[in-house]
Amino acid sequence: MGAGEGPGLTMGNPRPTAACSAAPQKATPMTGSRIPGLLVPAVFLLALVAGLCWYWRHRDDD
Repeated sequence: MGAGEGPGLTMGNPRPTAACSAAPQKATPMTGSRIPGLLVPAVFLLALVAGLCWYWRHRDDD
């Protein structure tokens, strides 16, 4: 192995990879397909907080 070469480095490829040389992307408007990805975690967290509050209020009930 020469200088600067290691197990994770490509040998003999001076060009940067596509991820490194990608131009900055322009902002795109949010589409409706992203709504479930935003709502599902929010609903899950809300249900978790509601469950914890219910548990905390009723933990001493017999």
